[in-house]
Amino acid sequence: MKGITGTIGAGKSLVGRILRDRKIRVIDADVAVHHLYRDDKALRAAIAKEFGEDMLTEKGVSRTRMANLVFCDPTARKRLEALVYPALTQYILRANPAFVEAALFENVPELVSRLDEIWVVSAAREVRKNRLIENRAFSEEDAERRIELQSAKDSEEEWKRLFPGKKLRFIDNSGDEAQLQKIIEQLL
Repeated sequence: MKGITGTIGAGKSLVGRILRDRKIRVIDADVAVHHLYRDDKALRAAIAKEFGEDMLTEKGVSRTRMANLVFCDPTARKRLEALVYPALTQYILRANPAFVEAALFENVPELVSRLDEIWVVSAAREVRKNRLIENRAFSEEDAERRIELQSAKDSEEEWKRLFPGKKLRFIDNSGDEAQLQKIIEQLL
């Protein structure tokens, strides 16, 4: 199993889509977490116990309430991660995909230990900013702020520090999709 990660706006999801188009099984960890919030009874019970029944909805969790809580209270984020990451890891291991796409692998060391290699998707800062503005309707200020929050990850050395001993493949996705297709073809 391989991982796909990178900074915001770099193109992790596009890499995942290209692989899926080639009939390669890819699990998006963010999507999987939302399925777990909705369907995993044990996780739902643990969230209700830790954060209150009103944090749950029919479709999972109240994203707004949860985001407001975990972005304002680092201890709440850690408590949520302690509930979610073991459930996510077990879900992914049972599903056994060829690739797992996730922004924050470094927070899930048990899953990282199972990865054969990690593909790190990057792109030039201006390219990422424009993608966030054009594709996700971010304001220029919000795009800049989010990119700056991850600026340490602009260096290959930081990725090597985050994943010591892991085989890393760096993918520059500053160009167009055709260029990315060729890079992925070479990696496969």
